[in-house]
Amino acid sequence: MNEVTKIHLGRQAFTISVDAQHELRSYLDAIKNQVEDKEVMDEIELRMAELLTEHGIDRNKVIIPTDIDFLKEQLGNPKDFKEDEEETGTNNKKVTDHKRLFRDTDKALIAGVSAGLAEYFGLDVLLIRILFVIATIITAGWIILLYIILWLLVPEAKTSSDRLLMAGSPVTVSSLKEIVERADVKGTVNRTKTSLLSPINTLFRLILKFVGIVFILFGLSFLFGLVGAESYILVHGGPLVQNNIFPVGVREHLLLDISILVTGLVALFIMLFGIAIFRRKWPIRTWVTGILIGLIFIGLAVGGALTADVYPNVRDRYNTNVHTTIRTVKPFTEVNLASDNTINTINFVPSSKYYISFNYYGRPNLASITTSVENGDLVINSNQFNELRDCTAICIPNGYDMAITIYAPNALQLMNQNDANIQIESITPVSQPPLPLNK
Repeated sequence: MNEVTKIHLGRQAFTISVDAQHELRSYLDAIKNQVEDKEVMDEIELRMAELLTEHGIDRNKVIIPTDIDFLKEQLGNPKDFKEDEEETGTNNKKVTDHKRLFRDTDKALIAGVSAGLAEYFGLDVLLIRILFVIATIITAGWIILLYIILWLLVPEAKTSSDRLLMAGSPVTVSSLKEIVERADVKGTVNRTKTSLLSPINTLFRLILKFVGIVFILFGLSFLFGLVGAESYILVHGGPLVQNNIFPVGVREHLLLDISILVTGLVALFIMLFGIAIFRRKWPIRTWVTGILIGLIFIGLAVGGALTADVYPNVRDRYNTNVHTTIRTVKPFTEVNLASDNTINTINFVPSSKYYISFNYYGRPNLASITTSVENGDLVINSNQFNELRDCTAICIPNGYDMAITIYAPNALQLMNQNDANIQIESITPVSQPPLPLNK
């Protein structure tokens, strides 16, 4: 039975056996004898914690001496720090660490995604940014969603160990010492100022700030519009049900509310993305972002299930409100369409009989559409017809969707004589005309 104790390594708590603790303490003391820089020691302890976690050591497991041997094997011999900087790179024991993907915020314009991808694939960061711009244009902005996902999922290179792994370099004690010693804070500030003064980078940042403002305003406008729409629906719930094909019941109302909620969350993300572009920092915590994304997916799933259930009801309600009225007329050889374009659908269908079919939604005033045959000329006058429905609230659909179909044996010739301003949807030959519903 071995005695255990608690330690903190790289700001992480571990449980360790007393024997392993003595070995670890001796190893750290040996390193301190060679390295006087506290920042290097902090990086070393942080890397030790990372290696132990990757090795499978968590809060429920105890560090034993073999785990300390693993750390020594990965980090190298502290005595190597006695050598000069040129010799350190050749004599240190190297380990092969696979290159890892990080966000390089040191070279970032927004979040460091492009810079991290450039480092990972060994490409110029400008090329990656140009590809992102081209992809944004080609995909109509959908590539921005991929950028946000990478922003949220790819970790930022915060420590020296992260930067070494991002470059594909082995993370050893000597390499950590080298990267810290090479960190010229004053020089970095000067280089950053020089970069900011570069006309190209300055132009990029101005463009990004402008784009960020556009996203923020668009997201806010969308949110305000949705709030107004939802308020209107809540106030006029009854008239909406009476005058529209959608919504028609509790499930339909629920589907509409879920749709507005999901759309509102998307609008919120657009606004947050604009803030992030403007500030070059994601404005909310990752766990809050995860909850919002989860709500969107839940809303999409529930909305999809409700849509499959609601659609037949909406379709049936629409079909029950679609009517057809047929007027028989005398034979005619020409057609005169007197219309102010309130009716834009005129069909010509070959038939053995002469008659006119009116297909529409709702209950329009058909008396305002007059038909007459004079001297072989069919006159259809719809100048007095009002296509818009008279609703106490929003109409869905907005109009009566009036379509006139002219049946005649010479329908093809009549079509060619028809006014070019009238849209002709189709010519469908029929063997038997429909039975008149109303005369």
